[in-house]
Parts: sequence; C-alpha cells; structure tokens
Amino acid sequence: MTFFETLTKPSWIPPDWAFPAAWFTLWTLQAIALVILVGSDRPGRSVALGMLAAQFVTAVAWQSVVFGEGRLTFAAWWLLGVLILVVAATLAAWRVNWLAGALVAPTIVWMCVATTLGFTLARLNPGA
Repeated sequence: MTFFETLTKPSWIPPDWAFPAAWFTLWTLQAIALVILVGSDRPGRSVALGMLAAQFVTAVAWQSVVFGEGRLTFAAWWLLGVLILVVAATLAAWRVNWLAGALVAPTIVWMCVATTLGFTLARLNPGA
C-alpha cells in the first residue's frame, strides 16, 4: 500500500482516473498555447513563455514533494504556489494572445481543486 492510499480522504475527492485524465488534457492545451506563444512576435512573449515553463516545472516537481510522509502541509502550500504561477502564466499568455491565455486558463480551475484537496488532506491527516 502506498503512502497516499493510507491517507484519510474527503468524500469529494475526484476518482483516481481523473488526475491523469485532467493533467493530460491540461498539458495538451498548454502545449498548444506554447506553440501559439513561440510563434508570436508580440511584446511579453518571453515573460509568458517563462511563466508557462515555471508553472509546468513546479507542478511536475510537486509529485516529489507530496509522496512522502510528513509533507502534506508543505505539499499543500506548494500547490498554492503552483496555483499562483498558473494564474500569472494565464495572464501573461493572455496579454500576448487571447487564445493562448484561454487555453491555459482551465488549469486554474483544476489547481483550485488540487489546492483545496491538498489543504484538506493535510487537515484530515495531521502529522502525515
């Protein structure tokens, strides 16, 4: 049994299959946004690309943070940081190309769910 499987979880947690499905969809949308941004010559392009890369790297790195005992609170705060980066990336992309921003924007919704779940798991499993 993995560490995550041993945790007390809220009744509203998405099913296991939803996580890879959501991330696959969101990263596909972000890849399309990336192509749009790379092809743009509008001001702010470098900032948008940098923010998109930063939120992607911190989202992927989160997995190494959460899947260890005693890190749920830290992992929840990490998710909040990812959410902030996603909002910044969305706004930066939108300023360059509205479609690129609109393609990144759904990630905000998923990150709100993930961040809420992260803090809920930390509350339900103190010390874990």
